[in-house]
Amino acid sequence: MLFLAAALAIEPASPDYPGHCQSPRWSADGRWLSWEVNYLERQAVELYVTPAGSVSPPRRVSPAVATGSLTAGFSTTAGRSVTHEISFSPPSLNRFVYSSSGTTEDYDVYLDGAGTLAPAPGADGGVAWSPAGPQIVFTSARSGQGDLYLLTLGGSAPPLKLSGDPTASEVFPAWSPNGKMVAFVGHSRKGDSLYLIDNIEFPAPRVLTSWPGSQTRPSFSPDGTLIAFYANRDVEGRFDLFVMPVSGGTPRLLAMGVVLNPRGPSFTPDGASIVYVRADDATLNPVWAVPVAEGGKPRMVPTGTVGNTDVDVVRRTDGKTWLAVASLGRVGDAVRDFRRVYTMPLEGR
Repeated sequence: MLFLAAALAIEPASPDYPGHCQSPRWSADGRWLSWEVNYLERQAVELYVTPAGSVSPPRRVSPAVATGSLTAGFSTTAGRSVTHEISFSPPSLNRFVYSSSGTTEDYDVYLDGAGTLAPAPGADGGVAWSPAGPQIVFTSARSGQGDLYLLTLGGSAPPLKLSGDPTASEVFPAWSPNGKMVAFVGHSRKGDSLYLIDNIEFPAPRVLTSWPGSQTRPSFSPDGTLIAFYANRDVEGRFDLFVMPVSGGTPRLLAMGVVLNPRGPSFTPDGASIVYVRADDATLNPVWAVPVAEGGKPRMVPTGTVGNTDVDVVRRTDGKTWLAVASLGRVGDAVRDFRRVYTMPLEGR
């Protein structure tokens, strides 16, 4: 169980931007931290990456010129371009992929420092890098519907189609820690349901949930035995946090009234808790942690920040568990115009 560190430990990680920071994302070893900046007025999203704890300006990530070289320079895009949805490789590879509209407004998946990966007509996005090696899964409209594809980086084989429901689009893929399973959302007119591919080498999706409404943003526990997700089963306008065994069964409610995290619920590295933002305007969306074990009681994380949205948790190379959160600012700040990314350690007790 985590001891929740004092709010005085929280520090801003991102500079001030005239736009809202969102979607903080740690690399798997916590050496790198990324975030997006959403400029609502000009309908643009920029992506930034920085070494954790660095005082140097973060690097803006922009689509590279498609020269075929893995060391190609970065081009600058402006206006309404959107660059987002980063996914880090395993630490041994030290790379990342992301989705961007580039200069054409036709979204593609890019490898850091290189050009597009398997470009084709139709939007590509929602990319997720396997924690076990050089494979990515992404959603592509190249077949007209929005299906999942598997691509092995560094090889010559074209992307392998993993799904193909003609009545749905397959989105929000999430890898299991061992890189063998992929959970995803099947989006259709009837609603959003969860599916699981038990063996990526022999893809045969099976249904995990089929409630009315939306079940979305799956993520695996660190040991790969559980899947956490959000659902609005009980109240149409409210999303709750659930967990269920990978093997199937009845999902169990963990917390009611949560803010959806872009990449799904964020487990602590020991798998004992999930850190989330409570959707509560009266208390300015505080950060909470709920034990995964049955009967556990949620506890507030004393971040000292307000207007919280997206969170991510990792164990960094210093051995500590760290939180990253997008917030409007600290309690008592005189000016709270735009969200920034803040980080703080969650100490073990």
